[in-house]
Amino acid sequence: MRFGSNGWLVFGLMFIAMLVLGAGAFAASRIDDPLLRVLVRKGILTEEEALEIKREAELEAQKENEAIAKAAADKVKKEGLVLPKGLKGVKLGTLTYIDYSNGYGPFDSGKEEGQSYFAITRAYFNFKKKITPWLSFRFTPDLHGGNADDYDLRIKYAYAEFKLPNLGFFTDLKMEVGQGHFPWLDFEEHMNPYRMQGTMAREFFGTFNSADRGISLAGYLGGKLDKSYVNRLTVHYPVFDHYAGKYGSFWFSYMNGSGYHGRETNENKGFEGRITLRPFGTRTSGSFPLAGLQFSYFFIRAKGGDKADLNPFRKPEYPDYNVDLLMLSYQHPWFVIALQYSTSEGNSAGSWVVDTDGDGIGDEELETRCWSLFADVTLPIFNERLHLFGRYDRFDPNDGDDFYDGTRWVSDSNDEAEHYMVGLAYYLTGKNILMLNFEWLNYARNFRNSSDQFTKWGKYDPSGNDRLDDGFRVQTVLQISF
Repeated sequence: MRFGSNGWLVFGLMFIAMLVLGAGAFAASRIDDPLLRVLVRKGILTEEEALEIKREAELEAQKENEAIAKAAADKVKKEGLVLPKGLKGVKLGTLTYIDYSNGYGPFDSGKEEGQSYFAITRAYFNFKKKITPWLSFRFTPDLHGGNADDYDLRIKYAYAEFKLPNLGFFTDLKMEVGQGHFPWLDFEEHMNPYRMQGTMAREFFGTFNSADRGISLAGYLGGKLDKSYVNRLTVHYPVFDHYAGKYGSFWFSYMNGSGYHGRETNENKGFEGRITLRPFGTRTSGSFPLAGLQFSYFFIRAKGGDKADLNPFRKPEYPDYNVDLLMLSYQHPWFVIALQYSTSEGNSAGSWVVDTDGDGIGDEELETRCWSLFADVTLPIFNERLHLFGRYDRFDPNDGDDFYDGTRWVSDSNDEAEHYMVGLAYYLTGKNILMLNFEWLNYARNFRNSSDQFTKWGKYDPSGNDRLDDGFRVQTVLQISF
């Protein structure tokens, strides 16, 4: 086929038209907005005009997004991060003790070969929820085991806390309902901040433990201590902001009495309480401010948690369980000292019962006495983070009569135990502490124990073994708290 001049002209015009239309379609394809593509295709807008409109729209959108992001950031900065309703008021934390101990004790038949092990002696996971300004809830599971084959997960705290209005001289009132704090030990552990080392004196020898199920009422006397004085105390002792009533504090509880991991099998409930007086609450100045001086009295009136027939270490009926404890303490910005004396009749488990007439049946609760002295001082080295502390306990498990253990008579004399320690504690940050401790436990001939673990070598057991070898250990503990 041959083209004439007119044919080539027609072909050229068609080719030019195709280029123009293709360019328009290509330009339209560079534009995302459907409306702009249509306007370009119909020739209402040029490609450049459409692209300029597109750039202006994108710039406006960017400015709008930046304004939204800035407003959201300002709101978070002012009001805090917006959380789902169920998480508002929630605080999560832990209190964990990572322990390494090396020593010997009543479990090695005098060879002093000893044992050593790493252990997790406490692992709290704290869940706290503020529901309203006057109602909150705490749930704390605790990993427990020491040097056992495995670890048990058990509930330490599960209670509702109600904040109550002040009643004149009685201020900062609150009520705990559920499995909550024991009136004494939480107070003592904020006087002696080294619970990571081991239990306090009375718990160490087996009288009671640190939580129970029931209802409690607590508060301050006369409001709070001067804030500047409390700030001075907490520079070296972060826990000293607790129990900071101007003229003292109190805690009364009506509980099972057997403790949070003890059996409750009777109808009796324990009445327990602590009263602490701070007579010089306004004397917060000077080298030795008298506001740090406190006098405390703690008591328990209850029944032991166990009984049994025909058992020389149990009563046929629930035994008496009574405790009276006095403590004199002084908190200073640079040191703390606490001296206590206590007596008890029986214990929370109902196991401090003996046979005093030889008929094979428990008939009398053990009457015990305990002395304890604790002191800690901040050393002016290492940025004042290093502390030197010491403690001495003396326990007499039987201040009554001789008893029969089923095979022989056991004297009520020569049965004491002496427990003492000295150590260093380095405050890493806040309540996170690294400790090095040296601990001794000396047993008199008739003191009895039935455990082979460091954490239980002070618990008196009238049915256990006597003629024990003295104990010693070197201990390091890392406390993690937040």
